[in-house]
Amino acid sequence: MGYIGVTVPGRKLVNPLLIALLTLATFALAACGGAGGTGTSSGEDRPFPELEKAARGTEVNLAMYGGDEAINAYVDDYVIPELEREHGIELRRTPLGDTADAVNKLLNEKQAGKDEGTIDLVWINGENFATGADADLWFGPWAEGLPNSKYIDWESPSINRDFGRPVEGREAPWGKAQFVMIHDSAKVEDPPRTMEELRAWTEENPGRFAYPAPPDFTGNAFVEQALYDVTGKVDAYQEPFDEGVFEEESPKLYDFLNDIEPDLWRGGETYPETSAKLDELYANGEVWLTMSYTPQLAQRQVDKGLWPGSTRSYMLDGGTLNNTHYLAIPFNGPNKAGAQVVANFLESPEAQREKQDPRGWGDLTALSLDRLPRGERGAFPEPEGEASLPTRVLQQNRVPEARTEWLLRLEEGWQEEVLED
Repeated sequence: MGYIGVTVPGRKLVNPLLIALLTLATFALAACGGAGGTGTSSGEDRPFPELEKAARGTEVNLAMYGGDEAINAYVDDYVIPELEREHGIELRRTPLGDTADAVNKLLNEKQAGKDEGTIDLVWINGENFATGADADLWFGPWAEGLPNSKYIDWESPSINRDFGRPVEGREAPWGKAQFVMIHDSAKVEDPPRTMEELRAWTEENPGRFAYPAPPDFTGNAFVEQALYDVTGKVDAYQEPFDEGVFEEESPKLYDFLNDIEPDLWRGGETYPETSAKLDELYANGEVWLTMSYTPQLAQRQVDKGLWPGSTRSYMLDGGTLNNTHYLAIPFNGPNKAGAQVVANFLESPEAQREKQDPRGWGDLTALSLDRLPRGERGAFPEPEGEASLPTRVLQQNRVPEARTEWLLRLEEGWQEEVLED
């Protein structure tokens, strides 16, 4: 996952040999009549009050990306004391440099036959979830049985599919992210809203634009946005990967990215390694545009005095990528009852409202507001400040992520056709 200014941690590759071995083992088990594909158990069948009773007085280990201070503060300063007060649970936040570290750990434990691990709950989505699903790493189904899941629209493809992969009750939605572009309105009065406009803008303003190098999560998102724009397709990439379509459409993307490269920051000779580095370039005035998967980032940085007060967020024509991030329980999680109680608390209207507060994390809620009691709907904070975008603007301009297989090929292609070309 890499969410920087983030909602999902950046990613590195999980162990491909372990994936292959465990996937083969899963298929072999299924062929012999064993449980395969959706976990080694039939999921959770205990009533929730029984889970609450079992969880009280226990410790829950939450493994999650630890590179964002605002996210860490939300967990440490709000979630941990509230869980202790309401449920008698001691939540331990285990910071990860990359969520793939947790997935690799679970792959190793699965191969070693370790039935009791140390991770109770993990923050995850996308490729890491798909990798774990292929290797039978996730307990479930359980997520749709949580009391607070009634506030979630499980019929929505943005909820029941994680980058195109069916969730099947193995993940509990925690929040949403949406890609936004950001510009300094004192220097860029009319920012580019299409890739063709961006091509012209970079020619007129050489050195003032950059994007993070894939596999940075935000860099991958920009490349994906460019694919949608230059090919004029979105729905095609929601389908299973098609080599013929990829070979026909991807050259349009790589031609565009190579065309703008000479006019990028430092002449395209190097790319910012992360979105955090790109944000530093923006703060220093070296580039005049930046981008984020956290819509509230620009206002937060302005409020802190880190970015110019003339900073504004804006949307691309045709909409911007959005996705959901989740909580999953490993197959060998030692405290599955406690993990489910924690996940249910994190889905509560109170915790979701606190999480969406622009003064803190500012993460978009996973809840469907029209499912909440009428008196609670207006309590969710609306973004304030000129650098932010209204929630309705974000909601009206959403497009889905491509399936993971497409994104992996795009990343490989960028390395070969753009970086090394």
